[in-house]
Amino acid sequence: MGLLALGISGLSPLSLDTMSSLLLLAFALKALEVTHRRDALVVVFTGFFLVAVQFLYNQSIAAALYGIACLTLLTAALIAVQESPGKKVGDHIKLAGSMLLQCLPLMIIVYLFFPRLPPLWAVTLPTDQATSGISDQLAPGDIAGLTQSDATAFRVTFKGARPARNRLYWRGLVLNHFDGRTWSQFSTPLPVEELKQVLRVDLPQSSSKPGVLEYEVIYEKTRRNWLFSLSTVVAWTGDAFAGFDYRLMAERALSSPVAFTLYSDIDAARDAPMNRALHRLMLGLPQEQNPRARTLAKKWRAQSGSDIAYAQKMMAYFRDQNYFYTLRPPLAGQRDTIDQFLFESRRGFCSHYAGSFTYMMRAAGIPARVVLGYQGGEWNEGGDFLTVREYDAHAWSEIWLEGQGWVRFDPTRMVAPERVEQNLQTAVREEGSFLEQAMFSPIRIPWLSNLRQKWDAVQYGWRRWVLGYDMATQSRWLEKWMGKVTVVRVALVFGGLFSLILLAWLFVLGYLRPTDAASPALKLYRKLCLKLEKQGLRRPVDMTPGQFGRMAVDQFPDQGASIREATQLYEEISYAVLPVEQEIQLLQRLKAVIGRV
Repeated sequence: MGLLALGISGLSPLSLDTMSSLLLLAFALKALEVTHRRDALVVVFTGFFLVAVQFLYNQSIAAALYGIACLTLLTAALIAVQESPGKKVGDHIKLAGSMLLQCLPLMIIVYLFFPRLPPLWAVTLPTDQATSGISDQLAPGDIAGLTQSDATAFRVTFKGARPARNRLYWRGLVLNHFDGRTWSQFSTPLPVEELKQVLRVDLPQSSSKPGVLEYEVIYEKTRRNWLFSLSTVVAWTGDAFAGFDYRLMAERALSSPVAFTLYSDIDAARDAPMNRALHRLMLGLPQEQNPRARTLAKKWRAQSGSDIAYAQKMMAYFRDQNYFYTLRPPLAGQRDTIDQFLFESRRGFCSHYAGSFTYMMRAAGIPARVVLGYQGGEWNEGGDFLTVREYDAHAWSEIWLEGQGWVRFDPTRMVAPERVEQNLQTAVREEGSFLEQAMFSPIRIPWLSNLRQKWDAVQYGWRRWVLGYDMATQSRWLEKWMGKVTVVRVALVFGGLFSLILLAWLFVLGYLRPTDAASPALKLYRKLCLKLEKQGLRRPVDMTPGQFGRMAVDQFPDQGASIREATQLYEEISYAVLPVEQEIQLLQRLKAVIGRV
């Protein structure tokens, strides 16, 4: 039945999901038929492997705590399998926890110093829908749907002063083709590897220029290659490349949280040369659509006298006419979507304004394109970093101006300046549509705001110092701590720390401590002899406890009863065969009697 259910689940036969499901199924079925120790060992060791497999899917703090709990229980089960029956489950769990705590220092040392080598083989990770809401296409109303997600897209730490909020335009994708309804990168969708070849351009990196902003970005898992950065990026550390359209892309899809250090000159001009093919691409529009918009664009361009004057006239038109910024735009038709928005509905989100502005520029003969990314972010005062969430997704336009290059225009700012100056929640406050499908999000509950920011700081630390500890981070940390990093130095430090841990283990386990094989009763009797010696009576080495007891009673008659009882109890415990419970009771009586001497 399990195999049948797996077969009709729709999973690819050779995917990681299918293999993991088969392993889980085998683990569950094998656990039901455990009759011998060998069966139990198979179940336990399979469980150890499953703990590792779950980190391929989730590497959060909760997943780590869950993995530790599973590891402790599996270790306790392994101990129970090797021992004779009779001990309590709690004793096994306690011993397992103690063993794992003893291993913790070694795990930390290995984590810090062992080389972060690339894998010997690649595992195809699940290919479900990317977790990032930014896709490579933009249709009217697309980005509005992202406002219902408060998931984190990435977090940023600035090395110096952070820019003003209205300058935080996180560039991701550039959309060049318009089919009448949807903006896309090119007319034909390209596979990622081919897209990388088309976009890639070799740029000299120059992070030391005056005015360059340095910041570290930790991107969440998206299973895409998009990297979001402040334009213009002039240098970076990490496995990425720059595109001719000033975007930054990762060489590999982000299958786990990853950190990049970026350097941006946000005042730099985007003045890449405009060749004939690119010029034609940036003017492309479908024929025989949106006649009203085309007519208006040609009329205004003729009246304006220059490209920049025309662009400013269009921006002023959005500001001065009855246009509204809304997360609930009316549904667009299949044709003449620009005419419908500009002359009929006049209600839309950033995708409507960016798309229509870009269309109007192209219709007037001005090269233009749509840029997708994020705008703004939430500053975490406690953690001193910026969190950019999915609802910060944004679209804006760029037009080509002779002598200036690509210049950013954000028509949304004309209609709803609060969206850029403050945040999306402020911009749509009266409409009440912000996170309307996530009513219990902490972002919507004011009294949870401080707690949410603290938890966000904890998660950021986890992403930065644990999941983000890659080869480059390890090299920087070792250079800062050790100076010049060589194999000999690393081996000496690693060996020295391992030796200290080994000595600590030996001491804790008792191998380096002098052992006292005396029984509890003998230890108490020695305490009695020491008390009597302090009072002037020393026990001869060749004298039995009974003889010494009689001598002590004669010399200290006022303590005779206690000395006599203590001697009798010691002899009974030492020479009689007693049940464990009775022996414990007699030891407690002996301790109390000696205390009275």
